[in-house]
Amino acid sequence: MDRVLLRWIALFWLTAMVKGLQVTVPDKKKVAMLFQPTVLRCHFSTSSHQPAVVQWKFKSYCQDRMGESLGMSSTRAQSLSKRNLEWDPYLDCLDSRRTVRVVASKQGSAITLGDFYRGREITIVHDADLQIGKLMWGDSGLYYCIITTPDDLEGKNEDSVELLVLE
Repeated sequence: MDRVLLRWIALFWLTAMVKGLQVTVPDKKKVAMLFQPTVLRCHFSTSSHQPAVVQWKFKSYCQDRMGESLGMSSTRAQSLSKRNLEWDPYLDCLDSRRTVRVVASKQGSAITLGDFYRGREITIVHDADLQIGKLMWGDSGLYYCIITTPDDLEGKNEDSVELLVLE
């Protein structure tokens, strides 16, 4: 009897895992040119029959990434990241130590830009890709694709891509 119960629990668990919300960003890092357009891709799958809400959030670097790009990173950051290979001094810090803002949201066909991005050529295309018309210096940072559905609460609902804007 216990084996039958365990099998049913395992089957239920596996079914829930397959049907859960899954968000993936195919490119974890993207380098793009200043004043050029770019698209940050985001894919998701859900078992929900309700329309998903798509939101893109921006998080600035914890430290200036341009110094590293030009070969001028700090020795303190280098020594700390050598001690802990999983820790990145540019990406890993509390949100209270960096700028965090909503770039755009999409619900159905309605797209709303965050206050900071109003007036810029930014939209969400396809299901969840963020399209930016002209990149600015301040666009370098982490972008989070966050998907919310009212009835699919299991799984992974966000993923991120690092965008580095170069001249």
